[in-house]
Amino acid sequence: MTKLYAFELSGEHPTIPKSEALALLEMFSSRYREIATLDRCLLVEVEDPNLAILSARLAMTHRIVEASAVVDASLEALMKAAKDLPMQMHPYRVRAKRLVGSTIPNDQVERKVGSVLWERGYKADLKNPEIEVRAFTTEDTAILGLELVKVDRGSFQARRPHLKPFFHPGAMGPRMARALVNLAQVRSGERLLDPFSGTGGFLVEAGLMGLQGVGVDAEEEIVRGAMSNLSGIHCSQIMGDAKRLPLRDCSVEGVVSDAPYGRSARIQADSRDELLARSLEELHRVLVSGRQIVFVDDEPLRETMRDAGFEVIDYHRERVHRSLTRHIHICRK
Repeated sequence: MTKLYAFELSGEHPTIPKSEALALLEMFSSRYREIATLDRCLLVEVEDPNLAILSARLAMTHRIVEASAVVDASLEALMKAAKDLPMQMHPYRVRAKRLVGSTIPNDQVERKVGSVLWERGYKADLKNPEIEVRAFTTEDTAILGLELVKVDRGSFQARRPHLKPFFHPGAMGPRMARALVNLAQVRSGERLLDPFSGTGGFLVEAGLMGLQGVGVDAEEEIVRGAMSNLSGIHCSQIMGDAKRLPLRDCSVEGVVSDAPYGRSARIQADSRDELLARSLEELHRVLVSGRQIVFVDDEPLRETMRDAGFEVIDYHRERVHRSLTRHIHICRK
């Protein structure tokens, strides 16, 4: 059965939260269709979504709401929608969020919608509700529905790079790492390769989602340090050369990599261009046909990716600081 859902997206990046949500819907629903993208809110029609898996894997979504009504942005329209809101007779709480352009105060939305539900005979409980009624408002649109999933984003805090046993400057944060792993569209039990695995950030997130992470790094000290970060997580860590991967042809279902770059990056090649060209050739060799690679670099690599045999299907940029912008390429073999 197809229903309308609103994904409340995080504001950590302008484009990746939406792409992550759609990538997971492609894997874990029978069918989906994007309806609209509002500020930090994605509206999609979805048939049979696996909400449990979405909740466990999403990194850049706050919550998923079953949208019962999409109306004009006015208190009157929201109150009218609340009269038809399908609910069970359990204690509820109304929470509203203003998106870009909205002029309706959250407390007014909560009070007016709550008054309609009270008139219908429902009981409010602000401390321990069993039902969360959610409203999002923009300049001209309002969404009202019931919260189905609240993503546990707090667990990422404990996995911040500087809190891990082994830390190296420049390591990617766990939310971004999780989102990029999801963009590779690898399922539980399948193999995900990181050919420049460093401190193991991608592998940690992969292992926590039930993926078979395989990391390769050329420096013995880094490999040993990464193993301490991977303690208790089912992943393989290999000391090796990304230009000559110790893996069979078509043996991995996905690749995620943050390639070495910057002045402090140590490479084992005559030049960085050689490192990229030969490692991408190897990634093309070991990746299953039709599957995806997420490749991060400090330069755009569209032509380089195409030369290696990949089709660039999506692209994002992340400004880390004044002297570093990450270019994120999602490609298919």
